[in-house]
Amino acid sequence: MFKNIHADTMRVLREEKALRVVDVLRLLRINEGLQALIIYRFGRWLSSIRRHRFGWAVATPFYPAYWVLSVYIRKAYGIYLDQSADIAAGFYINHFGGIEVRNCRIGSGCTIYQQVKLGPAEGMDRGPVIGKGVFIGAHAQICADISVGDGASIGPGTVITQDIPHHCLVLGNPSRITQRNYNNRGFFVK
Repeated sequence: MFKNIHADTMRVLREEKALRVVDVLRLLRINEGLQALIIYRFGRWLSSIRRHRFGWAVATPFYPAYWVLSVYIRKAYGIYLDQSADIAAGFYINHFGGIEVRNCRIGSGCTIYQQVKLGPAEGMDRGPVIGKGVFIGAHAQICADISVGDGASIGPGTVITQDIPHHCLVLGNPSRITQRNYNNRGFFVK
């Protein structure tokens, strides 16, 4: 849990420097996406320790705090990171509001913007698998059992209905690949 939180915080800082407590506290005060991620990771940690022998005794007292905090984040900021989502380290929520992430797997170093929906299609159980270093623009929707390759960029308002290869720029509704071998490193810091 703490390695993931460290990686998430470093993505928000956008600098390669040692983390100080004052930096983390400042970011927690001003960055709603980081608040949501820390609460999500806290919930996943509670679920993981509950599986161990007598772990339920440790986790049970913390669940009410987790549920209150997650409901607060959902209502106040419009960010819903469901525990069914598997989010790797270095995830970055650039802007809050209307974000829903559930039943999917997201690789490390991904970025999403506001009003993004990631999850299974209606009536399906499995959601998308998002590769490493993927950029997902505002109002994009990926609601199907598909895969998005590493380094892909999903443009604003794009609705993904098919698998996306690595390093592609995808735009439109319905989606279409507009550029292959696309370098989205301009969106990221290491």
